[in-house]
Amino acid sequence: MGTEYSVSRGGHSRSVELIADRGSEVVVRADGRDIVLHLHRLPDGRTAVRSEGLGQLLARHYRERGEVVVVSGNCDFRYEVTDVREGWLQGGAGGKGGKGGHIKASMPGRVVRLTVQPGDVVPEGGVVAVLEAMKMENDVRAPAGGVVKSVAVAVGQAVETGAVLVELEAAS
Repeated sequence: MGTEYSVSRGGHSRSVELIADRGSEVVVRADGRDIVLHLHRLPDGRTAVRSEGLGQLLARHYRERGEVVVVSGNCDFRYEVTDVREGWLQGGAGGKGGKGGHIKASMPGRVVRLTVQPGDVVPEGGVVAVLEAMKMENDVRAPAGGVVKSVAVAVGQAVETGAVLVELEAAS
């Protein structure tokens, strides 16, 4: 299995998996379909992208404020591209700015370890649980610091994406 990315634009998101990167040829899977992209770097910095069924596109791309901007002709398209696994490792949704909140599972899996209990102080980025998914153990981290108000899961429990794992309250 390749690297999975979430590509978002205009409130719409699509999962795209990078299957193979052979330099001038890239294979991606989108909507259950494998697409072979042939890439050719042009002297002016643009890239010619050709694919059967999709024709040819001349484009330039760059990163700006966390987005990938693709410029083709007189149009520019802004995309937020994130590595899905990176999102998992960051611990999913939760409180921000030290205000507490819920730390949620950002992937389905099984709880293999809990590292906190009610009353514990958790720093920003501290590991609160470990989930097993796809035969890999993934740390779930607090996106903000706080005090553990409650632990909503138990070791061995299966959880779905979005399930609340730990509730934090603001540290006083």
